[in-house]
Amino acid sequence: MRSFIFTRVEQLQFDNTKKKIEEIKDAFEHYLDGYPVKTIQSKHGIMGPVGKVLQEIKKGKWDKEGLSGFAINIHLHNPKTNGRISDIARAELEAGIEKLLALMQEESVTAQDRILELIDYGLYYRRKKKILGKWESIRKEWIEFLKGKYSTWEHLTKAWGEKPKKVAQSFESIGYPGKTSYASAKDQKRADMAEFIRQAELKGYDLDDEEV
Repeated sequence: MRSFIFTRVEQLQFDNTKKKIEEIKDAFEHYLDGYPVKTIQSKHGIMGPVGKVLQEIKKGKWDKEGLSGFAINIHLHNPKTNGRISDIARAELEAGIEKLLALMQEESVTAQDRILELIDYGLYYRRKKKILGKWESIRKEWIEFLKGKYSTWEHLTKAWGEKPKKVAQSFESIGYPGKTSYASAKDQKRADMAEFIRQAELKGYDLDDEEV
């Protein structure tokens, strides 16, 4: 019976820690929803100031104000922020930092490293999944745009001046219209991409920030 009670208390403590970890990830994710990443080609690029915050917390010797100032400084030095951070984004960033520092004080040194790892990779997975989902949504809109303009694959390839390939292709084989693809496109293909990008920008998409 004693063993059962001990195990139950231990499980309750673990469940409470997991709940706090999720709250921290939620706060950081809400902040990152409005953060213009420099590049999505690396984990560091996707995590932005949050990745640096997690690294610094591991070193210790930080308080809420100092760490918040450190993170905001990184945020404002990203050229794509234009030296600005919204009140909502700042509040979410500070909330994540405050909750994480509080959790670190509650846990043993051994547990701290594991908690930081769970937050780091768990949040990275969320962000990467969200970005990939956004890419696919935009890619499908790009395909529908081309279908509406050319109707058939043959008409499209003729307009773009592309030679038939050995492997059969279709509209579904068209990739995401990122800036690398745009830079290498020519003539009508480039014109079509430019037109789509203008339409995407009117919808609030920023294709230049995302690239495959």
